[in-house]
Amino acid sequence: MARCAEDVWRREVAPFQPVPGHVPEMTAELVATLSHDQQLLYRLALAVQTGDMSDSVARQRIGPLNHARWLTLGARVLRLYVSTESPSDSLRLLVQFLVTHYVPVWFCIRRHPDCTDGAKNFHRSVELLRELPEMIQEVVRPVLQRNGYWAHPEQVLLAMVADGDAGVRQEAVRHIQAARQRETEDVRPFRLPELNFSASAYTEVISWSPPESVTQPPLLRHLTDEQLQAIEHSPLQLPNYPVHTQAVERAVRTVTEACLAVRGEEARHGYITARLKHRRCHPVFASKKDFQIC
Repeated sequence: MARCAEDVWRREVAPFQPVPGHVPEMTAELVATLSHDQQLLYRLALAVQTGDMSDSVARQRIGPLNHARWLTLGARVLRLYVSTESPSDSLRLLVQFLVTHYVPVWFCIRRHPDCTDGAKNFHRSVELLRELPEMIQEVVRPVLQRNGYWAHPEQVLLAMVADGDAGVRQEAVRHIQAARQRETEDVRPFRLPELNFSASAYTEVISWSPPESVTQPPLLRHLTDEQLQAIEHSPLQLPNYPVHTQAVERAVRTVTEACLAVRGEEARHGYITARLKHRRCHPVFASKKDFQIC
């Protein structure tokens, strides 16, 4: 990890062994929507997976290490690997985890970003985990268990009502109808379920018993019984609420900066919109050559 803190992009690329993984091929249009850090991680991971590292990718500067910037750590590990003639077993293991699990799951979420995709994305993570060595699985399983919010029955039901399979939707309707009959005025407890790491489908990641553990998703509370029944015949169309809050967290930081810099609602709004426009104009501003007039 100490070597990852260096300017690894300055190292010469050595002959390296490709590492099989599940980094997906993405369209140029989708890649263009990614931040600089995400684009670089994607291209480095794809290069390690295919064994084809272009000089333009190898020479790109990687962002600094930070506890909140795991993307740059992943990119640095991949870049270190391709410049190491005889990588250690530990480095190989880290790279295997990156191209088999971390990077594929990250971009799976980017390709399927809606709230109805959350449970499916989580199951994809569980699926890919099974392809890693047991020692890695033992480390990652408790992390997924502690963060299994998208495997909660409410989130799984949210994916099921929008599923293209009529059988899956019928099962969801039955669970929601039963949950409605058990509802009380009390605040429902939100408890993370015990995960089934052998699940072959996202609907099997959790156990549906006892029935009392199943509550209806808040997004569906407004549906009448007739509207709920209609889901059996066609998938429910829900608003495109995002499956993650990364953009929200970035917006909160920008609003905080605006409050510290200027006074008044109008001034804050102007500060924020100017900052957002600048980011769209200059996604990368590492040197003078990146500057352009918008």
